[in-house]
Formats: sequence, C-alpha cells, structure tokens
Amino acid sequence: MFSAEDAQELQMALPEIDFRQAAQPSAALTSYRQHYGLDFQSGASHETHDIHHAMGFFMANGKRLVCQYFRPPNPRATVVLVHGYYDHVGLYGHLIRYCLHRQFAVVAFDLPGHGLSEGATAAIASFDEYTDALETCLQLMERATLERPYHALGQSTGGSIVMDYCQRHCERSAGELEHVVLLAPLVRPMNWVRGKLLHSVVRLFANGIRRDFAANSHDEAFLQFIAEQDPLQSRRLTVSWVSALKQWLRVFESRPPCSRALKLIQGTDDTTVDWQYNLRRIQRQFPSVQIVRLEQARHHLANESLPYREKLLALLDEFL
Repeated sequence: MFSAEDAQELQMALPEIDFRQAAQPSAALTSYRQHYGLDFQSGASHETHDIHHAMGFFMANGKRLVCQYFRPPNPRATVVLVHGYYDHVGLYGHLIRYCLHRQFAVVAFDLPGHGLSEGATAAIASFDEYTDALETCLQLMERATLERPYHALGQSTGGSIVMDYCQRHCERSAGELEHVVLLAPLVRPMNWVRGKLLHSVVRLFANGIRRDFAANSHDEAFLQFIAEQDPLQSRRLTVSWVSALKQWLRVFESRPPCSRALKLIQGTDDTTVDWQYNLRRIQRQFPSVQIVRLEQARHHLANESLPYREKLLALLDEFL
C-alpha cells in the first residue's frame, strides 16, 4: 500500500527530469508503480515489455513539478497527457497503457498542488500557472528531441489547460501539436451560478470547504479507490481554485476565435461540468472543433467502466 510517507520519500529522491535516464529503483517507486498500476514492466503481455520509464521534476513558476515519461520500443509519436482537478498521473494507467500499445510514448506531469508536485494542495492563484507548466513541459520535450509528432490529451481541467495553451499560441500550436483531444473539458462546472454565490460567501471566512466525492464514473472500484485508498487525493475544494477558475472563464470567453482544430469527447451523463453550455462556448472559441458525444458516459472518461472506456479508446484510434 502506497502511503503519504512513501510519497514524501519519493518526492525527495527525484532528480531533475532526464527523459533518457530510467527512473532509479527504490522501495517507494516500486510501491508507487504497483499501487497505481503503472508497473508496466511486470506485465505478462509482450505489448508492455521493455517500457522505458523516466521520472523526475522540472521547475515552473518556482515549483517542482513531477514529470514521467513512458516510452515503448520504436515509438511513432509522443502524447502529452494533462490530468484534471484533484487527479494526478497515477490515475491515468488506462490511457497510458492504451498509448503504449499503440506505440505512442507518453509524457505526463502532476499539476501544481496535485499528486507529487509542489504547491498548496488543490489550490492555485491563476490558471496561468497550469498553462505555464504545460508550456515548460513542451519546451523540455522539444529540447530532448522526443519522438514527433506531438499530440495532446486533456481530461476535464486538463482540457481547459490545453485549450488555454492553444488560445495563447493559436497559430504556433498547430505546428507543435498535431492532434489535440479533449475529454469532457471544463469551461464551467455544473450548478455554476449557485457555486459562485457560495464562493462569494465562503471566501469571507474560510479557505475552502469539504470535498464531495461525486459519482463521476460508472466504475465503482475507481470511485472507491480515490475516496478510500489514494493518499494523493485532496479532501477540500479550495477558494483560491474557484477564484482562479472565475478569472480564467472571463479570459477564455473574451479571446478571439481560434481556427485550431480540436477533437472533443463528451459523456452525456456528465454531472460534474455544465457540458451543454461548455460545448456551445468551445464551439464559439474553436469553430473547427469536432465533437463526439458518448451516450450515458459520466465525467471521468479516462476512468470510466469498461464498456464506455472501450468506446472512448475506439474514438482515440480514429483521432490519433
């Protein structure tokens, strides 16, 4: 069982990221890989044999952000994977395994305040910090000459970050990222008007409220895992994160439309984000977006139950 103490030990031992250097073996690293199902080398399947795994940190806005690189033999592309709010790289084994089976290398990092990365837990002063982190990661990938082309895959808040990056660099991103796929991207959460009112009150006397673990997937084992067995989960929704989201929303919707082509997959039983509103706003900001609805799928598409996940992976085969 991976513990908070193991997490601290692993954090302290990590060097600066070197994509070509395999992660140094340790008891904490072994525990981390096994606990989150990222120990691809130990699998019996030849498809996950000889996977190179690098792990280290890079600096962004004064914070050490933990980054991982998974490389199959002879990769044909590199996918940069951006996780959602409350998440971390350890929860994305399904998508990482999918990419490795398709001969895609994967780069993924824990956002500030998430997982093994530095920063106040689940808090942020500005969404700019998230996008800066993605930008730094892409620069490091370029410097290390990781296998091109590069694709981006963002879940929920990760989708917001990828969209923000594309807005910042509308023309340039088309050259840097061949395909961009958004999974249930966040623009505004469900019940946003009520949430803004609550935020206005709570911020006067507290820095956050207790988190509600929502049923955002049909996979009951996943829901139980994050609620009871994941030591890297935050237990609070922070006021600063909601403030940063409000600020980002104004910026996102005020920017001129971007012609960048995006692919977007959205579950129709998603009760985490206001997806119908979000799709309209995204279509306005990215007129070339291609949208596919997954009937009855919930929000956490990266960790949906097998029937929905199979449909998701079939769509990724089309898009990537």
